Amino acid sequence: MYDIEKEICSIEEYITFIHDYRINEKTELWYRGHRDNMWDLEPSINREKRIDFPKLKPGEVSELRYKNVLDFKKELDAFISSVRDGVPSKFNRFHYMFLGQHYGLKTPALDWTTDPLVALFFAINEYKYSEGIFPVVFILKPSLLNEYSRIQIDKKPLCESLNVDLIPDPDAIFEEWLNDLNNTPFVDVPLAVKSDYDISYRISRQSGVFTLMDLRGRNFPWIQTLINGETFGITLKIHPGSIESMLANLETLNITKKTIYGADHEEWDDICKKVVIETPTL
Repeated sequence: MYDIEKEICSIEEYITFIHDYRINEKTELWYRGHRDNMWDLEPSINREKRIDFPKLKPGEVSELRYKNVLDFKKELDAFISSVRDGVPSKFNRFHYMFLGQHYGLKTPALDWTTDPLVALFFAINEYKYSEGIFPVVFILKPSLLNEYSRIQIDKKPLCESLNVDLIPDPDAIFEEWLNDLNNTPFVDVPLAVKSDYDISYRISRQSGVFTLMDLRGRNFPWIQTLINGETFGITLKIHPGSIESMLANLETLNITKKTIYGADHEEWDDICKKVVIETPTL
């Protein structure tokens, strides 16, 4: 499914590749690990979507829309109502979405990390061998992604990841962009967004950053989109036979499930689970 840039067989090889790649690219890099190379780069709210086939009269046409997705607005409102008293008052709806994403909400935000070792952990932790299935780590260039997005600041294309802490009237922008997930500015190219706030232990420990996505389009490996001879990112294959030693190396570096998730606000996991169950589907 994804073109493989390189197969990695040790943590030393992984670190060396990341080091050299960063020097050559001279740009900010984000990482995401999948323990199954067949998984799509899609956010959680998109994973059970179905095409909506409306009944049309002869000659009528309709825009492409998807259904069988949670009512994201109601889901987020319910989450905010449940946790508002335990978070800083400066949080806007983007921050709440990021927080909920890391504790189990289904959102249009796909989480990435600025820490390549965290991405490696997610790629190899709990991997079970299956013929033709192997872990992968994606490396994304968020600045290039945003340069070709529909979002502009002062009528100029973005040239870096967008910090939502600095957006004027962020809740109004959130509503404009994400009121209808079948009609967002992210249909062609996802938008790379982040926050410098200490939103939660889990997000901070995982160095969490995000891409915002639309329900429509991208039924292909969008990270491999070629723009002027350059792709938005690359994919590394992790050799299944090297996983045991890599996990031992990560444990030595104190990168484990316990340290990655932490015990901070574990009740938010239960809140998000309840909210997801109770949110209606569109």
